Amino acid sequence: MSRIRPGRWIGTIMILYLIYVLVTGILPFLRSRPVSQAFSDSIVPASFYGNVPCADRVALVETPSESFDARIHILDEAKERIDVSYYAMHMGETTDLFLGALLEAADRGVHVRMLVDGQFGGLTGAHRAYAAAVGAHPNIELKLYNPPHVLKPWTWNGRLHDKYIIIDDRLLLLGGRNIGDKYFASEGYDKPLSFDRDVLVYNTAWTDGGTDSVLFDVRAYMDRLWDSKDVRQPFSKDTRHGAEKRQTLCRKYEQFRMERPSLFDHTGDDYQAWTFCANRITFFHNDTQIGPKEPKVGYVLWQLLLDASETATLQSPYIILDHRLEKMLDQLGKKQIDVQILTNSIASSPNPAACTAYFGDRNAILKTGIRLWEYQGANSIHAKTYRVDDRMAIVGSYNLDPRSAYIDTELMLAIDSVEFTQHLKQVQEEYRQQSLEVGRDGAYSSGSPWEARAVPVFKRIMIFGLLLPVRLFKYLT
Repeated sequence: MSRIRPGRWIGTIMILYLIYVLVTGILPFLRSRPVSQAFSDSIVPASFYGNVPCADRVALVETPSESFDARIHILDEAKERIDVSYYAMHMGETTDLFLGALLEAADRGVHVRMLVDGQFGGLTGAHRAYAAAVGAHPNIELKLYNPPHVLKPWTWNGRLHDKYIIIDDRLLLLGGRNIGDKYFASEGYDKPLSFDRDVLVYNTAWTDGGTDSVLFDVRAYMDRLWDSKDVRQPFSKDTRHGAEKRQTLCRKYEQFRMERPSLFDHTGDDYQAWTFCANRITFFHNDTQIGPKEPKVGYVLWQLLLDASETATLQSPYIILDHRLEKMLDQLGKKQIDVQILTNSIASSPNPAACTAYFGDRNAILKTGIRLWEYQGANSIHAKTYRVDDRMAIVGSYNLDPRSAYIDTELMLAIDSVEFTQHLKQVQEEYRQQSLEVGRDGAYSSGSPWEARAVPVFKRIMIFGLLLPVRLFKYLT
């Protein structure tokens, strides 16, 4: 009787494992789910608008440097509690200072809750010392959303794509920006930047204990996530490396405070003057489980866009079509209104898979009749922002792609404010002026003083090499 060779056993096990991954981790996401009838019946575009000012006022936080300064400034203002949630933290100078600010707040008695993605949050693997430095502090609770497990392939795709900070019952900072030097343009950083966007919401009723602010809706959402079965708290005990890292972060932050004293001066703070009036700010989000989701954010977004009567502007880092998004774009393109899309060019996009998927879908987007503009600047645009009729601005984490629609947690703020939307329009126009319009033939229209950014040869080769695998797994991109 012949003996089975060990190599053949290993090969058989690997094949079975790959089948297991395919069946439990990939195929469940192949079929996209529609929203339920009950949910679609509950969405009435008119309910996102108001006739009188609400308790919240809102400001745009746009440039890299002001977005970092805003985070440090409001964290320094916290008196009782800070709630923080981020998809990704890229280790570097600004991330060290951000974590140092959280530790300093905790040292002065502020209760901090921190929720990050378990796969891309930046506090696992080689950076576990950072997690221990933060999570072992008695005033900080740190949790991970859906840490991936090699024997549980269904955990590989579910991601927490949220980005927000809540300060006491007073301030909310929410948008599409992660934490890292490429988002904040730290001193000495010489790599390409990612231009993103946040909104700062100021609850004018906070001194009277008012709870009508959208801030409380975002906190309630975090509460549900915080207590869900898909969240883990692995960093509650201190370690030697964690203690050393905590001391380093605190020293670095204290030095920063001495170098930038004006950033910590709150005597002139006037959020009433810094913000725009809003009639209504509405928070909407995807479901929170790690499995396939109903496209709730996408559905709400498209109901608001399709309700436009004059103009609609869509800004997303990339556009990756599935059958529902293509249908929605076609419907929007057939409306007798001015509809425009602003996205990265092939040259400016830093995401290889998303760039390849967009390249494959570009002609289909053009066939909808929507005007398409591609950013040609030296960096890239990462903001996810949508405008309706110069009155409604919708800002948050939602990309125009299947992953945002059906897989990740996503959240958005719909802001009914003419003043804020007009200001946002001016800012977006500055990006559009650095962009080129794509003609129906796929070539850039002539007449613009801005030159097309060249696509490097290696990027062209990469795109054509990735076209087939990306098309096969586009629903996971």
